[in-house]
Amino acid sequence: MKKPSLEKIKPTEGSFFSLHHHKDHCLCHLDWWHFHPEFEIVYVPHGKGRRQVGHQAGVFTDGLLVLLGSNVQHYAFNFGFESEGYEEYVIQFRGEELRRLADPFPEFARVSAVLDRAQTGLSFDGGSKHRIGGMIREMVGMGSFERLLRLFEVLREMELSPETEVLGARTLLSVEPVHLRRIEQVYKIIRKEYQNDLSTRRIADELAMTDSSFCRFFKATTGKTFKEALTEARIQKACELLLNSDMPIATVASVVGFNNISLFNRMFRVLVKTTPNKYRGANRVSVET
Repeated sequence: MKKPSLEKIKPTEGSFFSLHHHKDHCLCHLDWWHFHPEFEIVYVPHGKGRRQVGHQAGVFTDGLLVLLGSNVQHYAFNFGFESEGYEEYVIQFRGEELRRLADPFPEFARVSAVLDRAQTGLSFDGGSKHRIGGMIREMVGMGSFERLLRLFEVLREMELSPETEVLGARTLLSVEPVHLRRIEQVYKIIRKEYQNDLSTRRIADELAMTDSSFCRFFKATTGKTFKEALTEARIQKACELLLNSDMPIATVASVVGFNNISLFNRMFRVLVKTTPNKYRGANRVSVET
């Protein structure tokens, strides 16, 4: 199994956490095998597929609901999906802040408890899966404050659920805080200047590193080269523009930093597995903000 990539997650603007609703042709992940410091809840309402969390593999036949702990390695759940019409709801959040709520507010003890249990991953089945999943689906139409309250309710219901499987494959990546801070700094630059011609020398200078040491560090920590990370960020932005604007494809390519339309089309196809035109024509992503 290849080394997992570190996925950089950005909370929804004005919110403590991120909530995404992905459907059908949406590119949910550019890195199938990945990890991230945030906890993650994934609800797949229907269908049959495979589940790979750490070194523990399994199957699901009537949708899926999981809660994954910080830095748990896992495949994206649309990888190996065998049914038609893939759909998922994804919630990602930092756990430290929620755990600390149990100190001044004993009412949050169950929330803290389920996060502790989820360090190696939890899977929910039976009636709990779709009952809690229904609560998650309703979050899409809520305002930010109501969403936060619902997240607390979802975590509480997960702690109370008797239909829980512990995914005990504890294959967490140990990422030093200083390394995470450096990686966050790199991705901050990428998000701000992805359309520019960013060089590894420029980034290395920002981190007070040599060019060669930065390249080795970034590859060892994220599982990809800086060029690959920059290209992925550009393609992700291109996906947003294709779905949410009427810009010509050549204009989209230029806006996200590709001066060569042929290169843009080639990289888009490599990462998204389809052409920009077909991607735009497919079902649009529903991402609530």
